[in-house]
Amino acid sequence: MNQFFTLAYPNLSDDDASRIEAFRRAHDPHSSAVAAHFTMAFGCSTLAKDMYSEHVARVCRSAQPIDFVCRYAMLGADNEAERAYVYLVPDEGYSRLSRMHDDLYRGPLRTFLRLDIPYVPHITLGSMADRAAAKHLCDDLNRSGLEISGSITALTVATLQDQEILNVAVFTLGIDRSKSELPAAH
Repeated sequence: MNQFFTLAYPNLSDDDASRIEAFRRAHDPHSSAVAAHFTMAFGCSTLAKDMYSEHVARVCRSAQPIDFVCRYAMLGADNEAERAYVYLVPDEGYSRLSRMHDDLYRGPLRTFLRLDIPYVPHITLGSMADRAAAKHLCDDLNRSGLEISGSITALTVATLQDQEILNVAVFTLGIDRSKSELPAAH
């Protein structure tokens, strides 16, 4: 069975999108697998695609677009894999993104919520084994007067296949139907 994720691809200015993707190419070895995004629900492999997608669609119907502004690069760490991350974290929009994450983990996803780690809405800008180097990148970004504004207007159900994220379905926030049903991944 496929593992499904819920991603929120941000709507950004062309300049901000280019800056983020250039930074990711330089500092995140996984940047070619998926575009910059907020992960709203982490991998779940025990629900069928239709059940997972219908749940995300229900959450999207009752949600509204979310504006955000990110002004902070934060060090993230993965104790299991000994990885360090450079996270772009929103000042504005933080609580609305967090509440949407909470809404996704109700219903059929409730048993998959990780209670051992807090949810921090973020866009991953970098990933590396050297935590001091990741912290240095965060400090440099924060000294630069970082400010990235954008919005979230849809959620995407995606699956991981051959080390690449494939979008399965996209649901517009506040709309009663799927914006577009993408072909099933092969």
